[in-house]
Amino acid sequence: MRIRGTVDQIKKGGRIVYNDGRAGHSGVFATVIEVDAKGMVVQFEDRADTTRIAFSDRGWLDFLELAD
Repeated sequence: MRIRGTVDQIKKGGRIVYNDGRAGHSGVFATVIEVDAKGMVVQFEDRADTTRIAFSDRGWLDFLELAD
């Protein structure tokens, strides 16, 4: 996981940022809605729906960082 910090630092109400380098997929912020042992539900600023991200899903986690 390339997340700055650790999964333990992800908390409800916290912020993360997605950045995979593609246009429209860089610097996209999200608010963490809920967290459990297997993953989190987030609300990205550019989407109306929420997204469930499993902590085992490398396709997501490789591009997430904790927002400063």
